[in-house]
Amino acid sequence: MSRPNRKKVTALLAGLCALAPATPALAHHALGGSLPMRFETGLLSGLAHPIINFDHFAFVAAVGVFAAVTQASKLLPLWFVLGTVAGCLLTVAGLVIPLNVWLVHSALLALGLALALGKPRMPVFDTAAFAVAGMLHGSVYAEAIVGTVSSSLGGYLVGFTIIQMLVASGAMFAAYALWCGDRLYANARIIGGVIAGVGLTVLVQTGVSALFPPLA
Repeated sequence: MSRPNRKKVTALLAGLCALAPATPALAHHALGGSLPMRFETGLLSGLAHPIINFDHFAFVAAVGVFAAVTQASKLLPLWFVLGTVAGCLLTVAGLVIPLNVWLVHSALLALGLALALGKPRMPVFDTAAFAVAGMLHGSVYAEAIVGTVSSSLGGYLVGFTIIQMLVASGAMFAAYALWCGDRLYANARIIGGVIAGVGLTVLVQTGVSALFPPLA
């Protein structure tokens, strides 16, 4: 990629990073803020959740880029998505993962750094790591569906499974199609740096919110 184009990519991604704090984390914005109580409303909420929460979206897209740049298995996004389904179901069943929000944001920072620093390929470790990361993300997704009926939960699971597979697989194949050779690694490092910035931003936000909770 030429220097001017690289600057454009960097500026665009930096702009997205800057928008991260302003992205509304409204799990059911498509439903007017109400909990889904039918399969179709659960489906809409599931489709929306990984998109409107910028840290989730950044991680899912980065999973695809990571799979491309490390020449990992094309099934890596699937392992991550299956992990989110498992994490959601376990949380709905009553499993509590301590500090899950902190862990999700830390995972985003770690993935960004792995891309930015050119982490070497470790197939078995990568598969396990992304499955575990998926479980962490799924536990956070579940917080928006606990207390609803089973039909809406089914729709929610189908919705966020579909959208995550589309985003992760789309990012993976886009990376292959748009960049080749050295450009794949160079551009992935730029994206990794921005993703690490998003991870650091949301970690700081979480820390500030914990130290200074909003007044009732």
